[in-house]
Amino acid sequence: MSPQQDSGQVPRVSIQDLTPARFHRDFQRKGTPVVITGALDATPALNIDALLSHVGQMGVPIRCYGTGRFDRPKAQWKTYCETTTLTVADYCALLDNGVAARDHLYLAMVEMGQTPLRQIIGPAIDAIAAHTGLVRRLPNDVNLWVGPGGHVEPLHYDGQDGTLSQFHGTKRVSLFPPSIQAGLYPFPLSHGGLTPNFSQVYIDQPDFDTYPKLAQALHHRQIVELTAGETLYIPLGWWHEIESLGNDYICSVNRFWKVAPLWRYACTPQASYLYALSRWRQRQRRS
Repeated sequence: MSPQQDSGQVPRVSIQDLTPARFHRDFQRKGTPVVITGALDATPALNIDALLSHVGQMGVPIRCYGTGRFDRPKAQWKTYCETTTLTVADYCALLDNGVAARDHLYLAMVEMGQTPLRQIIGPAIDAIAAHTGLVRRLPNDVNLWVGPGGHVEPLHYDGQDGTLSQFHGTKRVSLFPPSIQAGLYPFPLSHGGLTPNFSQVYIDQPDFDTYPKLAQALHHRQIVELTAGETLYIPLGWWHEIESLGNDYICSVNRFWKVAPLWRYACTPQASYLYALSRWRQRQRRS
């Protein structure tokens, strides 16, 4: 079987055709991914000049994966990645000269808070909330992701509902339902470096000898090419790997949302664990 095999298409729905009642009934309640189109149409393009203008001098954490990390089995990884701090302007210079692509440097999950950029993208994110009935999970607001073409964020799941809005470039998102997680070989708690919401496998370079159940899991793979202007709803517990396509940079924004109804946590016990752990860490930070 080819690693590219997938089990069906994720539906695309215009934001103008969504109401909170329909979204809850057809997608959120069922825990079904969907691509929302049209929500970002009124937002100015987030090109490099716009990033430099609005947040260029902002210091941000940069994920540093290194040149050889994705050539090694994930089981050998001691940590998810290293991090360093750069200004957005300095990071964009590394995008321009190719160092970010060479060294797998990624501006990832940077909270925009009260920045000028938040004022630009906020209306689109608020429109998604209005048409879907999704409720922001506090204290998170919106997170910026910028990186080179060719970068891959490894297969993992989140303990809450999320949306990924594509503002520049194209991402290929591979999705797997929570029900087949055994075939994706989550890291054990004893690993120490990566947590159980990360997978040990490479889905595009599968090692069926080491991970025999992966062959069946790949039958459930759904692939979305998320282009500029589209938003992907990823329900809690859904495994997803995200690859930036092309040679240009990509720019995305994600937000996490409250899970409703709460009984969905019972259907995804692994996500329940991650949610409980994140709440405990929040309480620890506040105490």
